[in-house]
Amino acid sequence: MIGDVLLLALILEASCAPAPGLVDVDSPGAHDDMDHAKLVRSAGAIAPSFVAMAEAGMRHVGPVCELLEKVRSIGLEAEARMYQATGGINTHKGAIFSLGLIAASAGYVLTRRQRLDRFKVTEGVKAITRGIVERDLLGLSRSKAGPGHLSHGERIYMTHGLTGARGEAELGFPTVVGHGLPALEKALKCGLSLNDAMVHSLISIMAYLDDTCVVHRSSLETLEQEVKPRARMALAKGGMFTGDGRKSILLMDKEFVSLGISPGGSGDLLGVTLALHFLPYLELPFLTREAGTSSG
Repeated sequence: MIGDVLLLALILEASCAPAPGLVDVDSPGAHDDMDHAKLVRSAGAIAPSFVAMAEAGMRHVGPVCELLEKVRSIGLEAEARMYQATGGINTHKGAIFSLGLIAASAGYVLTRRQRLDRFKVTEGVKAITRGIVERDLLGLSRSKAGPGHLSHGERIYMTHGLTGARGEAELGFPTVVGHGLPALEKALKCGLSLNDAMVHSLISIMAYLDDTCVVHRSSLETLEQEVKPRARMALAKGGMFTGDGRKSILLMDKEFVSLGISPGGSGDLLGVTLALHFLPYLELPFLTREAGTSSG
């Protein structure tokens, strides 16, 4: 059930439109090597790994931080399946990391017979990743800085000090909890369609996230002078709630595509947002019995 929710989150994230610079159901965005069909195929290929990560969380005994290496090991297998399904294209590497942590934390929370609310799941992610930035990034040596040794995330940390997906996870996905989820749920409560609510949530994430995918593909200046300001301007105009906001988002999409700007980190966090939104709806028999209701 957890794996199904995460697969749904990935497919929905890939489908909402307009998604400025990103692949969506209507456009390949700023990418010339992927499209919606390829993202859906990739999501299906890696979905069993989310099940495995949830099971690892359920079966884990010992300090919760030791779950991280299990998640990473399963994640490497997921990446191999992703590359096989996409012909060597990196469609979901960031999502494998972030949603894999969500899966492991959700499984771990279940062993405590607790509901899968956003706070318990994100607290679990914080516990699993405690110290990851210090271990993986703060200890990087300048002598390791050759292009064949550093990952994109490590290189960006060395150059700009941005902690990327690791920092976001270790803090319990603050951009999701503080911006993505409130925007999504307000939009749904106010009657926007799921598609429009997802776009509104995505723009809210883009407005605040230090998106290292933008920095890698473009520059830090592009992030700070184009992506964040344009997203905040669209929100100031009402985002998906108003005609002016929608026009601003459509223009963002057109210009980001022409400039090759792809906020992939924001897309990954929209997937996390959707996962955290849907996970509490899972009906778990042992929990509903304890609450005195039917398990359905």
